[in-house]
Amino acid sequence: MARPTVLRAVAAAGAVALALAGCGKSEGAGSDSDTVKIGVVLPFTGVQATIAKLEGQGAEVAAKMINDAGGVDGQWEIELVDVDDQLDPARSATVIRDLNDQGVQLAIGGQTSDLCKSSAEASQRFNMTFIGAHCTSPDLVDPPITDNFFMIGQQMTDLAKAIGTGLAERYPDIETWDVMTYDVDAMRLSWEEAKKAMEAELGRPVQVGEQYQVPVGGTTMRKEISGLVSTGDKSKRGLFLGIYGAGTTSFVQQAKPTGLLDEYGVVAQTGVYWPTATAMDGAAPAIYNVHDYFYACQDTEENTEFVTAFEELTGEKPDAGAYQGYLAIKLLEAAIAEAGSTDSADVQAALEGLSIETPMGTSMTISADGHEGKGGVTTAVLAGDPSAPQGVAITDCGVTPAE
Repeated sequence: MARPTVLRAVAAAGAVALALAGCGKSEGAGSDSDTVKIGVVLPFTGVQATIAKLEGQGAEVAAKMINDAGGVDGQWEIELVDVDDQLDPARSATVIRDLNDQGVQLAIGGQTSDLCKSSAEASQRFNMTFIGAHCTSPDLVDPPITDNFFMIGQQMTDLAKAIGTGLAERYPDIETWDVMTYDVDAMRLSWEEAKKAMEAELGRPVQVGEQYQVPVGGTTMRKEISGLVSTGDKSKRGLFLGIYGAGTTSFVQQAKPTGLLDEYGVVAQTGVYWPTATAMDGAAPAIYNVHDYFYACQDTEENTEFVTAFEELTGEKPDAGAYQGYLAIKLLEAAIAEAGSTDSADVQAALEGLSIETPMGTSMTISADGHEGKGGVTTAVLAGDPSAPQGVAITDCGVTPAE
């Protein structure tokens, strides 16, 4: 059954026809077919398309590795079906309906918590299993917002606790933090939890200087940058960013000419930084970052296989989003094998309490009650280096296993 490529279909809004590569089958995802279709619901166009592309490529790598090894449990070959939610929660019902029209019962995606919520609610109407690979809000789990929803992006509270503790350990002399986050609960929470963790580690209060919130998708931040002019001893001041993707790119591009980033003893970020850093051709400013995964921080056989396969497919190194896409497909593989079925209800039952090993060298376990995945997080400094792969050096790694 193994084939050299991943079956892949692209669903346009309102369309039912498939564009398949190397396969003319159109069966649904039931156990009577030798193909299992998995929807990939991401904003493939728009301001966060770069992150979405990496997530989708991570899923593609996992599917190809599984197919090349003989398929899921030696019975089912994976076919990925991409749909574009355009970073718009209101489109969820449309794209999920498109997947249902094509016989898709299993799906992954959700780049933001709002998108995970809307996609989970829409997919429940079609009895579809949905894995939120990238969303992080604790409000989505324990209890899960819908019975069919599972979240494997590490919760923002875990990410924030890890970066807060790491910052206190590595930069104990920072006394005052300026803060800029997206104007959403999950990213505001990232600062609140990081601050709490810093104070617990330092044994003293952390002072807050200037604090701003910007819209998700906003790309003009000059007003906020002007207000963040740091004064005093830079070794005593830090900047905390709760933004990611295109927002980080815009912030760095607009702040760099002002010299603002050089005025802080450390810049830290809880959101995705890798795509921004790699786009700067070796000139990315150093940022202490936290996420599920950094490829250079993991030393396991599975990580070597994953990184090698990702490079063969894309010519690049995988980031945290690619890891999440990969892990979501691997979890569905394990659940299908456990259930002996590709039926959505059977897969949901198998996911509850399921545990698999990950490229991080830690296990990912899905809570039977809350449906959240616990797999640990990684902190590291990402900085421009023309001699490093893709112009970004990854140093000062720290892996925090799941509690």
